[in-house]
Amino acid sequence: MLIQSVDPSARTGIMPRCLVPLLAATVVIHRVSAFSTSSHSFVSRAPGTWPCGRQATRYISGQPTTLSSSFYGDFENFEDDEDDEDDDEECAEIDEEAMASFRSRMGGMFGETEDASEVEDDEEDEDEDDEETEEGTQTSFSSVDELISFATSASKKEPLTDWAIPLEAAPDTTDFSQILKGGVVLLANPEKFCSNFPSAGDGMASASNRFAQPSGALLAKFGLTVPPPADLGPDRRADLLPVLVLLERQPLRGSRAVLMNRRTGYLLGDLGQESPEEQDTNVPPPPPKFGAFMIQPLWFGGTSAGGGNGSNDDTAKGLDMIHKCPAVEGAQALTEDGLYWGGDPVQAQDAMSDTSLDTVYTGFDFKFFVQSTRWLPMQLEKEIRDGTWHVASVSKEVLFKSRDRLGTRRAKPLWTEIMELMGGKYSDIRDQLYND
Repeated sequence: MLIQSVDPSARTGIMPRCLVPLLAATVVIHRVSAFSTSSHSFVSRAPGTWPCGRQATRYISGQPTTLSSSFYGDFENFEDDEDDEDDDEECAEIDEEAMASFRSRMGGMFGETEDASEVEDDEEDEDEDDEETEEGTQTSFSSVDELISFATSASKKEPLTDWAIPLEAAPDTTDFSQILKGGVVLLANPEKFCSNFPSAGDGMASASNRFAQPSGALLAKFGLTVPPPADLGPDRRADLLPVLVLLERQPLRGSRAVLMNRRTGYLLGDLGQESPEEQDTNVPPPPPKFGAFMIQPLWFGGTSAGGGNGSNDDTAKGLDMIHKCPAVEGAQALTEDGLYWGGDPVQAQDAMSDTSLDTVYTGFDFKFFVQSTRWLPMQLEKEIRDGTWHVASVSKEVLFKSRDRLGTRRAKPLWTEIMELMGGKYSDIRDQLYND
């Protein structure tokens, strides 16, 4: 570090003695800042310039004094060299001693003292902070999706909404009242619906008895004429495996449910519409009864009669409606997390916009079913004992999740996602269907 000399004869006065330490402090601070900045950034700068490129100049009694340094010239060669490292260490030691001396002088001038151990502790804390900062900045993102995922995970985590819990009855039990309640989900066991799915208890069975044969009556009950063949692919086979939501279970009348994964190919807006031949061209058509639900799919609930949802409209009497809106009149709560069954679809259009609700509901929070699936008293219980169905409690978010194809991506089949969420042996059954 060089300080250009100042001609004493050019001074306009004598420098006060108290400014001598300040001049020394200026020189030391420049040396320390130059070392700290260059050792971190390794940016070559012209001698005597600050990081912003300005000339380092100090004015002493009206005369400019230029601080110049050849320190940055040492970094013209970026290759690792042991001699350069030794020089850096020596410079660091000298600067630390100079800073300690400067602190002690300044403390004496202003009546402040600082313990050397505290200084060392502060320096150690700063080093730790620098290390933590460097570690925190090592994260890199190769795509926008990764950045969004990182930002989402770093923010406050939302409560878990996608879940499924298996419900199992004790072996040889005759009381299913604890698990067969409204809102539970029934998932088909592929062993009972697929002809080439190995039975869990096959063991060393002969090849002719190795695969169980599905019941024709069981398949027909869910609109299947033949077992789902393997050449359809695992996703399509999983789509054909019935998944039902239980609506009610009566000891004398039996049980009733609706299929969650069968579409009819129609929309709710297709109901109650007159054909073009029947329309009077001179009279404007009446407004649609289900305007808020016109684009909602009409689902196939089963092969038995449906309805009984509390609607006074003739068109809606044969429909079953499950939804998430608690303001619908006549609706019955099925689960504790907010799954409802029934109510008047016409009144539901007004209930969606109820200002007293905490959530804004749309037509996508409703599902409409034509017909349903029924069992005689104790028939469903017998099928569960035989292993035809897996019983689970499933969140409404999973049941209402859109599973339409999104470009090249497609959501998992409902049966597949629930089996994966339950985990354990249910994931093994899923893997067996997918040959994973």
